Amino acid sequence: MTVIPTIFLLMWSVIVVPFVRSTIPASSRAAVESSQGGSTGNKTRQPNLHVPNLYADKIDFIATIVDLPGAKKKESYWELSYQLFFVPEEKYYETIYRLPKGGSNPEPEEFAGRILLAEGRQKRTRLETLDDRTITLTGVSFKHKIPDSQRTKFGYLLTGYSVKIFDAELNKTIYYSGIFLTEPYEPNVNDEKQDIARNAVYLTFRVLPNGTLGRSQLRPKIRDTNSK
Repeated sequence: MTVIPTIFLLMWSVIVVPFVRSTIPASSRAAVESSQGGSTGNKTRQPNLHVPNLYADKIDFIATIVDLPGAKKKESYWELSYQLFFVPEEKYYETIYRLPKGGSNPEPEEFAGRILLAEGRQKRTRLETLDDRTITLTGVSFKHKIPDSQRTKFGYLLTGYSVKIFDAELNKTIYYSGIFLTEPYEPNVNDEKQDIARNAVYLTFRVLPNGTLGRSQLRPKIRDTNSK
């Protein structure tokens, strides 16, 4: 996993997708990570386009450490704090235009008008299997927390997180805090020209053999090499 630099770096991940260049001036262009394969990409933004059908009634939050060299070591552990917000379209773009020129890694508090959907803190001391390394929060109320007028196509789900991982195989403690942004919808796997309501938000980590941490919102591939 690598990080791609951009004019405004709102978060860190493997995949970076540019914002609509026709709606954000060159001095204020931003980059956001795509998540589970769904992104507005270079689609022309239609301000305040009402799409209530693209907002799920409930949404799941799933955080996973896919790869961990010290997964079998009983001394290894994982601490995760997270907050899941919805940021209305208008407030999102107000924040983008306020950001200073150059690199920027804003915190959730900078997005005024954000609506808290869920938050939590967990510590896992058994990490041998993929199930052990997965934190799942199901059935988070979403659509009914969002005023109907704010259910627009260019609103965003924002995940703020702080992670601490001790890998006993590497004898290293890894710390990281950041945010991810993704749309409330995703492409239909049967027809990528159509969008459907997103039913899950993912937070996926990989601890590499050199001790670096990979981060993304991609749905994790089911492979569990560390527990074999």
